[in-house]
Amino acid sequence: MPVELAGARPRSFVILPQAFRGRFRKVRGVLNVLATPERRILRQIIELAQDKGSYFGCLVQDYVSFVQENKNCQSSSQDLLKTLRQFMTQMKAYLIQSSEINPPIESYIPEDQIDAVLEKAMHKCVLKPLYGSVQSALHEFQVASGSLEKLQENLALAKTKKPRELGANAARPPDSHAIHRIRRKLTAMCRMYSPERKIVVLLKVCKLIYSIMQDHTVRLFGADDFLPMLTYVLVQCDMPQLDTEIMYMMELIDPPQLTRRSAYGAMSLIKNFQEEQAALVLSSTTRDTLHQWHQRRTMLKDLPSVDDFQNFLRVALRTPDSGCTAKTLQVRPYATTEEVCRLCALKFHVSDPENYGLFLFTDDSSQQLTADTHPQWIKAELHSRPNPPSFHFVYRRTQT
Repeated sequence: MPVELAGARPRSFVILPQAFRGRFRKVRGVLNVLATPERRILRQIIELAQDKGSYFGCLVQDYVSFVQENKNCQSSSQDLLKTLRQFMTQMKAYLIQSSEINPPIESYIPEDQIDAVLEKAMHKCVLKPLYGSVQSALHEFQVASGSLEKLQENLALAKTKKPRELGANAARPPDSHAIHRIRRKLTAMCRMYSPERKIVVLLKVCKLIYSIMQDHTVRLFGADDFLPMLTYVLVQCDMPQLDTEIMYMMELIDPPQLTRRSAYGAMSLIKNFQEEQAALVLSSTTRDTLHQWHQRRTMLKDLPSVDDFQNFLRVALRTPDSGCTAKTLQVRPYATTEEVCRLCALKFHVSDPENYGLFLFTDDSSQQLTADTHPQWIKAELHSRPNPPSFHFVYRRTQT
């Protein structure tokens, strides 16, 4: 009879996990087959965005890195959000004609649904990784402009007023329990990175308020009755961050989506705030944005081309003391290596730039780029190869 060693694990316990792993792989394979075409194309685009070796992935990752490292380079919150919207719109245009999606998107999804699916992909690939940085930048703009302090003062003053003084006299206002429910929904909305999902929550809040108004009466209320009540509820919620939330939705909602009933209804509702009502809960900048939102579709002709978003170059600084530090720089396609080196010296705070140069590192070699070469052209050429190599641009001393 074989002797069982103390502490030895029975063989069955070794085999079971392997068996389960095999079954899980089979189940996962079945789920992949059963996945809807929308989920399959979303997964493919997300994987492509995470692949720095793909052209699309390179564009997305370089842009995300640039915004994270230079979130305050824009002059205003509107400029930041508009640039973000423009980037997503142009990346969608690129994906529609790109050979990197194989088979083509139209073989998965009906033509009238392609834009909505690509928009959802942009939210996951671009807005999700940038949401924290964007929210931080919006808050800093709000503080720097003084609008946050003004909104807090307005809210504090408005909270001392009775519903009738705010014009909310057509129906009984929500009680404290309902206000708590609404505030909880709005707080959850603030954590969402998708502007479309935010709009859905906003509509649910409006529906809840309207339902409460009708609880004790049989009459139907119009916008003149509802908007003062909405103002009263927002004042009671005491959330000055809703100012930037509204701007986030307005600037990032996909222009074609503005024709959808849900988006149109929500934005029209907020846009029709009377000036004295909106001033209590929204800054003047956000009110201006609301008044201009219906012109968004006419702005499409002024959007930059995809080429404008290829102007990012990831460069690493290598020093004997601190190792490697990388930054994403704005570099025009026609910029020479000499110009890029000057930019690197400025961004990396190099005191002796004459001793530094720009090097191209590939899988098995490295070379210093001459002053008259164009790094962006080199990057484009490497990406255009059938099997693009792994490569990096490094700014370091010419003599080590």
